[in-house]
Amino acid sequence: MQVTFPSHHRWQRSVSSDPLEHFSPRTRGKIRTAVLKLPNAHITHEIKPLEQDFFELFLPMHVAHLGRKDNVIAHDVVTNTLGNTINKFPYYSLSLFEQREFIGGIIFSIRTDRISFAYRVFLPTWKQAPLKISPAYIGEYLIALYAHKHNLPFISHGQDRNPYGLNADIGLATFKLSAGCSAFSVSKAAVTTIETDDITQDCLILEQPTDGKAIKKAYLVTNRETEQKYLQVTKYPNQLLVEVLYRD
Repeated sequence: MQVTFPSHHRWQRSVSSDPLEHFSPRTRGKIRTAVLKLPNAHITHEIKPLEQDFFELFLPMHVAHLGRKDNVIAHDVVTNTLGNTINKFPYYSLSLFEQREFIGGIIFSIRTDRISFAYRVFLPTWKQAPLKISPAYIGEYLIALYAHKHNLPFISHGQDRNPYGLNADIGLATFKLSAGCSAFSVSKAAVTTIETDDITQDCLILEQPTDGKAIKKAYLVTNRETEQKYLQVTKYPNQLLVEVLYRD
């Protein structure tokens, strides 16, 4: 089967008075329970204009995270944000702490109608807190609160390379879908056609839309042995309808 797809796409979600509204029902319940336990677990956060000292906490974790990935494009985080004198939109940082220890954060800019993520990294689990939701989801919740407080109707999750599995992990797409994001094509993306029978590893291909910019269809190319690892990505048909194509 041939699939036409954009080389890049962006993710975006809307903001409402209820910061949990756009999360999946399962994620929503876990966040709601976790939020009640944050004070007793000594989990705090800070949002402020981006400053140089933030990178002392953020960069070691960011570099370590990239080192565990394949096919990574490394960016100069400092130059692209604090050192970017051309950008007219201010950058901010969200820092998440557990018992005063940095466990992740987000660098974002504030645009006219949205918060736009530049870089983000979190530890996959808490150090000690017995919470059933990862730090990354708490970061998403806190950003949604901040966006609503400042009357910003959208949160942009930046751009990813397509397909997943050949570039970023398929789990990244699953995370963004569970956080309520939808995918959109970008004007500068190269459009390519791939023959799925020639694909030799598991991947998720977001299909180029034929009408408008909203991406509504994707293909999970896998085999029956590894399929279970990725089936969660098929659970959000209202945002992205995923068809499974087997290689075996």
